[in-house]
Amino acid sequence: MTRLSKAEFKKKHGYSESTYQRRISKLQQTPIFCEAYKRPTSKETIIDNDLYELWQDFMSYNRLLTRKIKPEDFLKMEKVGKIA
Repeated sequence: MTRLSKAEFKKKHGYSESTYQRRISKLQQTPIFCEAYKRPTSKETIIDNDLYELWQDFMSYNRLLTRKIKPEDFLKMEKVGKIA
């Protein structure tokens, strides 16, 4: 589990503030993956980068599907190795 501060996260992914806000907002609305974002204090933000990258895979996989799958089903498929 790679934990990054907000500044480290933005730098690693090359996100501007607006892109960061947009992506984190979507992340927070997704069950299970919302746990990647933690805010222990008002001035401290921690993002689990491994879970965030798994969320990106989930969003990419679901992007063109007519019948979207749930995060739980995606994680089961990923664990079994059905997701490349």
